[in-house]
Amino acid sequence: MRLKTLFASTISAAALVLGGCAGGSTSAMLLTGTLYTGFTRIDPVARSVAEDSWVVVQEGRIAAFGSDEPPRGAFSAVQDMTGLYALPGFIDVHGHLTAGPHAIEFVDGQPVLTIESVDEITEFHARMALAFGVTTVRNPGSDPEASAAYDQRVSTGEWLGPRTYHAGSVIQPPPYGGSAFAYPRTEEEWQAEAARQAALGMTYFKLYHSLTEAQLETGARVAREHGLEPIAHLDQVSWTRAAELGVTGFLHAMPTSADLLEPGAREDYINVRGMDARFMYQWFERVEFDGPLMQELFSTLAETGANVDLTLQVNALVTGPEGFERVYPPEDQPYFHPRTLSGLQQMLAMNGGDWTDEDTRRSQAALLRSFEFAQRLDAAGIPLGIGTDGPGGGPAYATELGLLADAGFSSWRILELATVGGATVMGLENETGRWAVGLDADLVFLRNNPLEAITHARNAAWVMTDGSLHSFEDLTWDVQLQPAALQSD
Repeated sequence: MRLKTLFASTISAAALVLGGCAGGSTSAMLLTGTLYTGFTRIDPVARSVAEDSWVVVQEGRIAAFGSDEPPRGAFSAVQDMTGLYALPGFIDVHGHLTAGPHAIEFVDGQPVLTIESVDEITEFHARMALAFGVTTVRNPGSDPEASAAYDQRVSTGEWLGPRTYHAGSVIQPPPYGGSAFAYPRTEEEWQAEAARQAALGMTYFKLYHSLTEAQLETGARVAREHGLEPIAHLDQVSWTRAAELGVTGFLHAMPTSADLLEPGAREDYINVRGMDARFMYQWFERVEFDGPLMQELFSTLAETGANVDLTLQVNALVTGPEGFERVYPPEDQPYFHPRTLSGLQQMLAMNGGDWTDEDTRRSQAALLRSFEFAQRLDAAGIPLGIGTDGPGGGPAYATELGLLADAGFSSWRILELATVGGATVMGLENETGRWAVGLDADLVFLRNNPLEAITHARNAAWVMTDGSLHSFEDLTWDVQLQPAALQSD
């Protein structure tokens, strides 16, 4: 990190001396690298649009950028990007890039949910993530050895994929098992698991929904002791209490703890709650956003600086039989590995296969309440990121952007969250996610203007990661050649 920061500072200083900062004179510049010209630059931070723009990329970083007449220099190549719309690469703050398909195994006669990593599936989804403009991913949980291997393969160029920051095995009791999950019980086991994940290069330590408050407190503590950031998908323990215990990141717009419901509604929720996905809409039916408990939550998150990834498509998935095709429409399904889609469908069938029309109506109403919750978090100043809870970006990323539009977010705000917002959540705002000299050259070139329709964010022509440019067609060659095979088991 320090070497990257020093290198960025050197580029910035040189650009300033030569008059190469954005908006400055370029007449004295003697730049090298690759020059890209002719595109319309969209800046979500400044909320500005600049036609006939250019950018110089040198050694994987943005060396200079501007509009109108390009600079002179000893460029190794010049590429015309006329007609395209460029913005910083998208950031998926919840992409299980190295997790395999969901599966049910039987151990000692008992069902166990596993999510084992499969190289073929990981490599495929890594390319699909890039193809749809996702250049950085936070992977919140999977086999840490598979994640370490992914980083190695991407760094050597063996695989093409986003830069990814991982959580290792998710901390969760049975019936979850396999390499993607761990369940330490003693202090020694907690310390050993955190040390193992840190040694494998993980960044985050993920704590899952069935943990008790005491286990959550232990997990957050040992994570920090080993230099890992504690993040959590919670249900039993409230987000308020978890933030007080040191959890820094919360996953999903579903803080479905009974402790966040006001008295009366809380007891009712506990009494009616079942073991399937109905609990999600039941919680949103009962929550009072203006009540003291939720107001305390908003204040606590703001005071502690905790962040939230929304993953609204998880809420959309559990809105009845049509939920799956809303998130994974037929035209998008070839860009997901068939085994992954099959595993997701099996999980949804287990959680809501016997839903009635009344369940569907209530869950669709709860989706609107989750939209309101997202707006409330944003209004409270809580750092937000955009995630998919899928295998890392792909067309589901544009689906998530569309759900944010449905929730009432403006196109500018959505693009801000998709770029610098995600970088801020991950602590990378000085490395990626913005138009700035010295930052990583992570860019996406879209065929259409996403400010006119946020769904245009799906139509990437080119994506650049660390200065390397790839076309959509090259990244999706197997989907284009064999769509029928990819849609079958």
